[in-house]
Amino acid sequence: MTSTKTPTTQSRIQRIGDTIVRFILRSPLHPLLSKKLLIITVSGRKTGREYANPVGYAEYEGHLLIGTAATWRHNLIPNIPVRILLRGTNLQATHEVITDEPRAATLYREILTQNPTHGRFAKIHLDPDGTVNSADLRAALSRGTAIVRLRPL
Repeated sequence: MTSTKTPTTQSRIQRIGDTIVRFILRSPLHPLLSKKLLIITVSGRKTGREYANPVGYAEYEGHLLIGTAATWRHNLIPNIPVRILLRGTNLQATHEVITDEPRAATLYREILTQNPTHGRFAKIHLDPDGTVNSADLRAALSRGTAIVRLRPL
């Protein structure tokens, strides 16, 4: 007996929302969203199929930081740049996936400062002194959260 998975209502809503966001980011209306969102395009390691993912980002020291628990990051291949659509401009970027707690704490502080909404989704919060809550970060990293640092070329 085989089972067929049906998408949950939440995943359907996510797909519809992503489609709308991609449309806006690729259009002349992109300034509405492109200060906090970009599209990163990765190729599937097995299928080669391209996936265009709208993601939130923060800027830090000339890099773009993406906090994510999504599986698209597993398709990033070392030393192979990815395509990004940043503020209406197509670029290539090198990437680094960061999962170690000390580096993630520093970078997540920037992500949460620039995009507080991300903290609610990632369940990572800043302490009153402005540092990343260590317990939150440790739990998120154990759930598969990582930071993807992009360096636009």
